[in-house]
Amino acid sequence: MPCELRRATLDDTEAVYGLICELKQKDYDRQIFAAGFAANLNNPNQHYQLAELDGNVVGMIGLQIMFPLNLNCWIGEIQELVILPQVRGLNIGKKLLAWAEDEARAQGASLMELSSGKVRTDAHRFYLREGYLQSHFRFKKAL
Repeated sequence: MPCELRRATLDDTEAVYGLICELKQKDYDRQIFAAGFAANLNNPNQHYQLAELDGNVVGMIGLQIMFPLNLNCWIGEIQELVILPQVRGLNIGKKLLAWAEDEARAQGASLMELSSGKVRTDAHRFYLREGYLQSHFRFKKAL
């Protein structure tokens, strides 16, 4: 059965929580996660697309549309892309990424960006195969 894509809704909170925990390999506070996910669903610049196989959510992508002044253009930023391990290799990530690129283009973006953890070497190979170039270092600091 082919993979189907659909927009995430509030009813998908638990499925999305599970995917994000898989992506980060840790558990998050469910109440804080649910509140943040609900807020993001109400943000017109934030988009979540889910991948389903046989009616089960097996992957997702999060896309934010923004206008960084230093780039002087609208961009799409992939904030999360995760596929459950048992269905990797079925081109689900490729399909989700293509959706995000099309959606960003439709909203006037002329560039896509994303960051990926240093240890996620399989993901890095995937992004390079999909035409992404490594161009930055990303830094963070806990507050």
